Amino acid sequence: MTRLSLLLTFLLVSPLWAETYNLADLEILAQEGSSEEFFKHALDVRPSERLDSWKSMVSKMGESFAQSVLNKSKIEEKSFKKIEELFRWPVLRSDDVFKLRRQEIGLRFVRQCIKETNPCLASVKSFWESDNTDPEIAIKLAELTLPLNSPEFNSWTFLEVALKSPLSEFYCKKDFAMNALWGKLELDYVRLGPKGDLLKKIDQTVHPDCLPALNRTAMEKLYSPNKAGEREVAYQILNVQDKMNPKMTDFFFTVYLLENPSRGELFNYAWTRLNELGKNNEKRTAVMNDLKIQDPLPDSIFSSIDLAKKKVILNHFKQNFPEYLDFYAAQCTLYYGGKQSFPQGNPTIHCQDLMNSELAAPFLGKEKVEEYNRVRKI
Repeated sequence: MTRLSLLLTFLLVSPLWAETYNLADLEILAQEGSSEEFFKHALDVRPSERLDSWKSMVSKMGESFAQSVLNKSKIEEKSFKKIEELFRWPVLRSDDVFKLRRQEIGLRFVRQCIKETNPCLASVKSFWESDNTDPEIAIKLAELTLPLNSPEFNSWTFLEVALKSPLSEFYCKKDFAMNALWGKLELDYVRLGPKGDLLKKIDQTVHPDCLPALNRTAMEKLYSPNKAGEREVAYQILNVQDKMNPKMTDFFFTVYLLENPSRGELFNYAWTRLNELGKNNEKRTAVMNDLKIQDPLPDSIFSSIDLAKKKVILNHFKQNFPEYLDFYAAQCTLYYGGKQSFPQGNPTIHCQDLMNSELAAPFLGKEKVEEYNRVRKI
């Protein structure tokens, strides 16, 4: 083959000589609604010629293509990836209509693929990272990915964006969001310790508009925790914000002593607080009213294997808050005697540990122990 033949062959097959479209060609494609061919050649137009008319066409075709994807019953992966590719174009990235449709397409695709045997974590990640500032998308992705419980994927990545936004007032009311937030603050409290700056951590974690919902949850857990340790975290969250009044504080520290506490700063506070309650009948009555509606009654100390600690705390209650020991013993006897209905079950979980110990008679009274033993024999 001659040099001329080789040159002609090269020119005919070379991509440098591939057909390119001009603005007029794109206008015809836009009129015909040929989105696939349009976007294949939209960038053929030189950057210096991509003026308002070109931008207008790209926006129009982008919105039209996105709507055609949304009109289908299922979002195909190919369509999802094409939309994500187009979202990288500056003109479409700044187009509010295209952006909204892109978000809807992405969320629908994630809902579909996340239910598959192999969830599309890479797609979820790329979808989020392409625009990781929208709190509404963040809260929706958090809810979708939470059930995955994957070490590879932490839903807090999304939640922190949502809960730091001015819209956090609404997001914090969602149960799944509050549960996740509470779990994080529990871990933060453990890491910081009682002397750590929990208020600073809260401020770093959520927007101020989230605090009312957080504090309502803390108030609920202060009086009715779902698991051990929640009451203490609730107290600390409320206390660092100056949301604890004297009545609530009296209640917390009374219960704190009854829940088999570790010795430390909080233990010392609780010890002093109960000593003060012993001198004030009105405050003691107020706390007793709150204790009576606890179900079950706080009593973990009664099953403690630390006999010395159990003895010291029982003695402290006998001297300063005998009403609680009397009420506890009475409820225990009523439950085992079958003379009263308890829909939630035994309100005195560790009653047998106490009644069968050598500490029962000295601190509850011999008559109460004998009455308990009598009903247990029936």
